[in-house]
Amino acid sequence: MILVTGATGFVGRHLVRRLCGAGEAVRCLVRPGSPGLEWLQSHPVEVMPGHLLDADAVAAACQGSRKIIHLAAPIHEGRDAWVERVHCEGMASLVEGARAARVERLLMVSPLGTGSSAGLPFLRSRGRAEDLLRESGLPFVVLQSSLMFGLGDRLISGMIRLLTRTGLLLIPGTGKTMLQPIWVGDVVSCLLRALGDEEVLDRTIPIGGSQHLTYEEIADQVGKMLNIPRVKVHLSRRAVAWATRLLEGLGLNPFLGYRHLELLEVGTITALDAVRRSFGFQPMPLIEGVAYHIVPRREMGAPRPPSGAERGSRTRDQR
Repeated sequence: MILVTGATGFVGRHLVRRLCGAGEAVRCLVRPGSPGLEWLQSHPVEVMPGHLLDADAVAAACQGSRKIIHLAAPIHEGRDAWVERVHCEGMASLVEGARAARVERLLMVSPLGTGSSAGLPFLRSRGRAEDLLRESGLPFVVLQSSLMFGLGDRLISGMIRLLTRTGLLLIPGTGKTMLQPIWVGDVVSCLLRALGDEEVLDRTIPIGGSQHLTYEEIADQVGKMLNIPRVKVHLSRRAVAWATRLLEGLGLNPFLGYRHLELLEVGTITALDAVRRSFGFQPMPLIEGVAYHIVPRREMGAPRPPSGAERGSRTRDQR
């Protein structure tokens, strides 16, 4: 049995789909009323209601679990003090429950730049949670990932949605922050390999995509691929926050929250061969991932991708 926290989130949905496809027994600790609960219940998983701050619920979820993949991170909600409670108290409960249940391995995913001395409160409290795991004595793997993209992401999917509806490409600040986008399917592949690979055990491993790109370069590549007349607008962080509220008022789902903006300003990159060195494969380039895993075929002006590329995409899905 594999216990997953954060199963209704962006990475969690992709992970659950792959685990179920591989025939794994999956248990998910899910907050009551989670917006993704109905989706989760449509899959062959055991759903256990509970919050990370409920130590009894966490302990019950850990019982009978062989391995744990901890994805839950409240990046979209709460003040910094609340986020720190969820990160640190939640990890303490997971460690206690995992120890009592004799869990074989506990995996965790954090953003690149996470650390107990990081400048951003979100990264700092997540770093303290990582420290609790490292000091627990439990077998662990921590993946620190660069910016992720894929079906259902907030940033690039939101960028595409805004561009197709309004013709605008919004660039926060100068747009020169260096990023290293990695397809969420490749992150899931790293997690699946880390479940059983002894060489990555008790390590903190940075992972990132196959390209170093600025935010503006990412926006330019997406705009060119869609071939839609567009206007590029540079906005300050404060202006983007105002635009986010405006888009919400218009019924459009904004793609940047203030914590996302903070992470974009920091920039997150690692070695281009980080995934290959630790997990033995090369991540998918940005545009290939966007073309075959985010953008509907009709928006690309083609009914289906070329057969060779499609076969390559399916191979990645099966990794």
